[in-house]
Amino acid sequence: MRLLYATLLRMEQKEIKNLLSWNAPEFVYYPKTRTWFAVLGIITVGFFITAILMKNYFFALLIPIAAFLIYIHAQKQPRRITIKITTESVHIGEHQSFNHKDITSFWIIEEPEIRILSLETKKPLQPKITILLEDQEAAAVKEALKNFIKEKKHEESFADIIAKRLRF
Repeated sequence: MRLLYATLLRMEQKEIKNLLSWNAPEFVYYPKTRTWFAVLGIITVGFFITAILMKNYFFALLIPIAAFLIYIHAQKQPRRITIKITTESVHIGEHQSFNHKDITSFWIIEEPEIRILSLETKKPLQPKITILLEDQEAAAVKEALKNFIKEKKHEESFADIIAKRLRF
């Protein structure tokens, strides 16, 4: 009986193979200068004064809170995370995993200073995921994903372009 159960259990379980694995920072970090923080302060004061002059006190309250959050995030150092591509899913760190069926397409963005794997998902709260490749070969990533996910060119979002220009 045990042998029959173990055989059935093995048949039900698909063998999940690890195709590729690498470590990378969770986001691109740009060191900020004192000038960067001074400009943040000037913009904050400008918006605050404008909100007060327009008698929009709620917005005036939100401005310093937003500036503080930007300041905190600007100083945050990226953690190193492990990315794994298996026959079933893409794992990002310890807490995020996306089944291949939940990913509609992928694209590898190669720029002079960085290379990024862009995943477009079916999830409404996380429609686009970007993963740094760092030292991982782009061709190996493409080879690991192309059998499971459609390759389709992704354009950088306006927010990503602005963040890159501001070195955020």
